[in-house]
Amino acid sequence: MNLRTAAVLAATALAGLAAWPTFVSTREAQASGPTPAPVVADYRERGRLVAFYEDAVRRHPDQIVTRLLASQYLQRFRETADPADLVRGEHMAERSLTLQPRFNVAAEMTLASSLSSLHRFREALVHAQRALEIEPGNAAAVAQVASAEIELGRYDDAYDLLRSARRGGANDLALATASARYDEISGSVAAAQRAIELAMTQVDAVIDDSAESRAWFHFRAGELAWTAGDGPAAEHRFREALDIFPEYPRALNGLARLYWSEHRWPEALDAARRAAALVPLPETLGYEADAQRALGDAPAARATDDLITAIARIGNAKNLNDRALALYFADHGLANEAVVIARRDLAVREDVFADDTLAWALARAGRWSDARAFAERAVRRNTADARLQYHAGVIAMETGERAEAARRFRRALTLNPRFHPYDADDARRRIAELRL
Repeated sequence: MNLRTAAVLAATALAGLAAWPTFVSTREAQASGPTPAPVVADYRERGRLVAFYEDAVRRHPDQIVTRLLASQYLQRFRETADPADLVRGEHMAERSLTLQPRFNVAAEMTLASSLSSLHRFREALVHAQRALEIEPGNAAAVAQVASAEIELGRYDDAYDLLRSARRGGANDLALATASARYDEISGSVAAAQRAIELAMTQVDAVIDDSAESRAWFHFRAGELAWTAGDGPAAEHRFREALDIFPEYPRALNGLARLYWSEHRWPEALDAARRAAALVPLPETLGYEADAQRALGDAPAARATDDLITAIARIGNAKNLNDRALALYFADHGLANEAVVIARRDLAVREDVFADDTLAWALARAGRWSDARAFAERAVRRNTADARLQYHAGVIAMETGERAEAARRFRRALTLNPRFHPYDADDARRRIAELRL
C-alpha cells in the first residue's frame, strides 16, 4: 500500500476516534459488554480502496490481490446495493481460484458470498462446502454452508451443521448470524435476539470492522425487535445503525416499514423516500406508495406504482427483487403477475418465505386450493413472522379450516399486534367472525 493510501486510511481512523464520544453517548449502556470502539467511516474511502486494488491487479494479478479486490467489490455492494459489484466480485474470486485452484479457502468463501447475494444459492453452497472440506474447523465456512442450506429450505441439514459447530466450541460472528436466522425461521425469536445482541456487542468493540458491518448488526437487532412486536426497540436499533453508517438504506427501509405498520404515514413517507433515493427497492417504494395513498396524494402514489412496475419489467437486475415484487403485486391488484414472479423466486430459493409468497399470490388470484398446499409448507416450521402466519390464516379460513385459521391469526397478533397497517386489523376482524 502506498503512502497516500495509508495516509487516507489513517485520517479516516483518526476521524473515527474523534467521533467516539458522540457515538458512545448516543448508545444505550451495555454494562455487561465491552466499551464500543470508535466508528471508522471506511465507506467514504471505498472508491479509493477499490481503485487501489484494481491497479494492483493490473500490475501484479496474483491469487491474493484478486481475491482482495473481490472482497472490496462485495463490501461496496453492501454499502451501495449496486448488483454490478456482485458480478465484479464473482469474476475476481473466480480469477483467484484460476490462479490457485487448490486450498484457496478465502477465494472459495468470497465466491460463495457473491453467489449467495446473487441468489444463486446452489452454486454458493458448492463453493462454501469446498471451503469447509479444506478447513473443517472454519466456523465462517460452517456458517456459509448453513446459510445456503437455510435459503434452500434444507433446515434439518443446517441444524445438524450448526449444532455440531456449537458443540465443538466454535464461536464466530457469521456462525451467530446463521444460528439466529435458523432460530427465527424455527419460531424462536428470543433465541435469535440473544444471538444477534451478543454478536452486536462484540462487533462494536472492534475498531477495524467496517461501519456497514457494525451497522448491519444494529439493523438486524431492529428487524428482530419489530418481528417480536417491540416497535420502540426496533426504532432505537435502526437509528443506532444510522448513527454508525448515515444514510444506510437497510436501516431507513426498516424505519419505513415500522412507521408504515404503525400508520405513522408522514414518517413512513420520509424514511421511504430517503431510502429509495439511495436504493430504489420495490419494497421501499411500496411503503412510499402506500404512505402517499394514506396521505391523500393519489397522483404521487400512481407514479410510484408505475415506477415499481417499471422495475419489475426492466430494472430487476438478476431477479434479486422477485419476492418483494410478488408480494406487492399480490396486494395491489396484479395477482397473476405476482404468481409468475413468485414461481420464479421459488425455483431458486426454496425456503418457507418462497412458499408463503407463492401461496399468497395464488390466494389473491383466487386459486385457494393451490394456495393451501404452499401455505401448509410455509408454516411447517411455525416461523416467527406475523405476515406469513396471517397469510396462512386467510388461506385456511377460505378453504374451510376454521380452527387452523383462528390459530394462525392469533399467532400473528401475538408475534406483532401491528405487523401491517391493514392486515393486523383484518386478522382481528376474522377472529371475531370465526368465534373460536
